[in-house]
Amino acid sequence: MKKKNLTKKIGTLSLNINTDDFNYGAMLHSWAFEKFLQSKGYDVEIIDYTTPHLEKQNFKYPVLNSIKRKEWKNFLKYSAGYTALKKKYKKFQKFIKENMKISEKHYNQDSLNNEKLKYDILICESDVIWYPGFFKGKLEKTFFLALDSMKGKKKIAYSPSMTNTNFVSQRERELKELLKNIDKISCRESYEVDILKKLTTKSITHVMDPVFLLTAEDYKSIIANRIMKEKYLLLYLPVNDNKKLRKQAKEYAKQNNLKILEITTKLIPRFGHKTLTSAGIEEFLSSIKYAEMIFTNSFHAICFSIIFEREFYAFTRKHNGKVEDICKTFGLEERFLSDNEINNIKKIDYSTVQKKVSYWRKKSQDWLIKSIEE
Repeated sequence: MKKKNLTKKIGTLSLNINTDDFNYGAMLHSWAFEKFLQSKGYDVEIIDYTTPHLEKQNFKYPVLNSIKRKEWKNFLKYSAGYTALKKKYKKFQKFIKENMKISEKHYNQDSLNNEKLKYDILICESDVIWYPGFFKGKLEKTFFLALDSMKGKKKIAYSPSMTNTNFVSQRERELKELLKNIDKISCRESYEVDILKKLTTKSITHVMDPVFLLTAEDYKSIIANRIMKEKYLLLYLPVNDNKKLRKQAKEYAKQNNLKILEITTKLIPRFGHKTLTSAGIEEFLSSIKYAEMIFTNSFHAICFSIIFEREFYAFTRKHNGKVEDICKTFGLEERFLSDNEINNIKKIDYSTVQKKVSYWRKKSQDWLIKSIEE
């Protein structure tokens, strides 16, 4: 590999600071990606970008969005959880201000398309940025680095996810055209490699989510102190809440003499156990790091369970692919419960798992640096 050119300026794009659900994973994968590149000496910043489908969204006061759209069910939900939302918004904004380098300008698609970009390299990174279901059925061309302002720049796709690949056959022609804009392409899920290879002659590489570019040690500076003194089971079900799972969590906690700590996106606390309705990034990480057991259907909660070497069960959800795939990648297939039934499974052998983590971390890091430098 040739000598690194650290004078090049890198701009990254993803779903991160401008999302309407205060998503922990979205913030953390972008933070980790930026931190890794900075640790290698690169001049990198996150482009402050809002996608067309969220352009008119009021992130600070979502209750106003529901009034404007006459979504009265959401109005009641946001009104009831106003205090929790306000606290969570402040925590996320504080985290961004203190820990992330963001572009001075804020962009929507039109303004970014017409901007004279100062970046030498553009990277779209991670999560469901290639899934039209998240963008009202459209492929978001910004996340394929297909804007006029991006012509002549080096363009890299690092670990984007399509989540549900059923749409590919209907969008094959469009996807083929969009992929022509990108110089170096990787994907986050293993099953997407063969799909993308049918759409382009360019090499496709399977890499890990950006959170795996760093080690557990690298997250120490942004982890809050332990939240509960007692030993606890963490319950985090942001997708498809399930009464049966809640019942199993209570039974497991009782059998193993554990309290229950829940992080919820429902804004209203549940009775019977400690519930965090306005947890910030630091509290989210802390709740995973110190848990004895984790019940979740969150992709990034599983990632951090592995990084912090915690016991966990991954449960089914809408679009299971990425959850099942991350478990398989690290040899933890039995931890993905396709029938949501907890069996007598042995404790995770993290000495074996960490060898796989180290392999994938190095492979992902090497691919990224080589793609930047070539």
